[in-house]
Amino acid sequence: LESLVPRATTPTPSVSHPVLVRAAKMETPFVDPVDLNNSQLIFFTVVYAVVLYQASGLISGGSELLMLIPSVAALVGSVVLPILGAVPDGMMVLFSGVGPNAQETVAVGVGALAGSTVMLLTFPWFICITYGRVPINKEGKPDFVGKGPVGCCSGGISYMKAIPANCKIMLLTTVLYFVIQGPATKSEMSGASMKEQAKVEHTPALVGLVACIAAFIGYLAYCVWDATEDKTLATVIKGIEKRQIALAAALDFIFRSSGGEKEQSLTQKKQRDRLRVICKPFFRKYDQNGDKTLDIEEVPVMMEDLGLKTSNRKVKAEFEKQDTDKDGKVSFDEFVNYMFDTMQDPMKMAALQSSVSEMNRVPSVTQDGEEEEEMPGDIADLPVSQQRCRILMRSFWMMGLGTALVLVFSDPMVDCLSEWGNRLGISPFYISFVLAPFASNASELLSAYTYACKKTEKNITTSLSTLIGAACMNNTFVLGIFLSLIYLQGLAWQFTAETIAMVLIQWVIGLLTIMSKKQTMLHAILILLCYPGCLLIVWFLENKVGLD
Repeated sequence: LESLVPRATTPTPSVSHPVLVRAAKMETPFVDPVDLNNSQLIFFTVVYAVVLYQASGLISGGSELLMLIPSVAALVGSVVLPILGAVPDGMMVLFSGVGPNAQETVAVGVGALAGSTVMLLTFPWFICITYGRVPINKEGKPDFVGKGPVGCCSGGISYMKAIPANCKIMLLTTVLYFVIQGPATKSEMSGASMKEQAKVEHTPALVGLVACIAAFIGYLAYCVWDATEDKTLATVIKGIEKRQIALAAALDFIFRSSGGEKEQSLTQKKQRDRLRVICKPFFRKYDQNGDKTLDIEEVPVMMEDLGLKTSNRKVKAEFEKQDTDKDGKVSFDEFVNYMFDTMQDPMKMAALQSSVSEMNRVPSVTQDGEEEEEMPGDIADLPVSQQRCRILMRSFWMMGLGTALVLVFSDPMVDCLSEWGNRLGISPFYISFVLAPFASNASELLSAYTYACKKTEKNITTSLSTLIGAACMNNTFVLGIFLSLIYLQGLAWQFTAETIAMVLIQWVIGLLTIMSKKQTMLHAILILLCYPGCLLIVWFLENKVGLD
């Protein structure tokens, strides 16, 4: 009977038909890229990119305004800035994983994540070395004091110990990718279909999401602690240079800040490092002839600062304690070791603490330790009582508008990048890798140039710390958004080549920084080549090795 019933002649339209795809989407004020010709698509892509760039600048500028308020400056610099800096990339990833063709368009999100991470670690880093270079002195160290002219390929930069430490954290966060990559590789090698892969990766995606959240919170906690630690040391050094803090008060500060537990805290390398930083200005003070050592005639001043008797016999005895190699001079390392031993002697510390007056104690960070930031002219002219209110209003207005623009324009930007991939016949990953980072992170290029031109080790350290911190945020915050899409949308992680390339580039730059105390133009060129190198690695792994 069924064969006798006439069937409907109207063909069933394909799900991929543009009309049905548009109908499946929510109404939007933006033009669908499918309906645009190439010239129009170029125009809208540029417009969305400029809007995202301006939005990123508003978020950055608004959060930096909060640095003018001392009570929240440490929190802003260590928590607010990193989070808001990752918002544009996070939103690109989020909107790429929703919609009727999420499995295809999510490649745009992967490109934004990989491109942002690699771009931040290459282009701004190259700029930082190129424009921050200073001559190399006879000891093989960058001379930030002389700051003489440098040739085309000469000179270099150095950075504080915080940079290698932050690089180690960045390398640790790359492990999070393999929480999902491990099951994905196993599923891929077994020949499972896309749906089967998504099912296998469902639980690992949840585990990875929880791990990303934990790492994200842990990294923010570390940033808060590190910011407070830096400001405390800055307070001490500032007081020493102004002759407001005596040697006895500085040693008392180190002892009290370690909890007074010599067996547990003072023997740790971290405490020795802090002691070395604080001892440097005192050593320069006592080294009256500037030969970078102390002789027996220069020791009495140091003993007076410690509250010790300065008789000839006592001076000779203390000098011999410090001169451990018996060369007739006290080096800086011997000076630090002597101070370290002094702090481990309960009787000496008790006498030392009793000699420290309240006037000479180290002040709290909130009193004197804040670095002065440049106040906008129109706000600086206002009474102090009105400045705080005006700063908060302007800051929240800028951050709110910037965030709103990111939320609104990220989705159409993803559509444009995906459409470019379709028209050019290449994966949207490559399009997004190149274009998305320069739209959402272009302000970092200008920031790196500004810091580098100041040609100081502190500013170089600040600039590189920002770039490494951005990579850590991508490895935790943005990756967490990605894994939530894998878990909630039932998507399959099919980005083995991209993951390997992105992690490999981070390890190359991280190890290069950890193993070298200075970086020259050779390092700058190698780091810059990592950007196109990442794309070449992805292409090779996909087309020659056959990975996803």
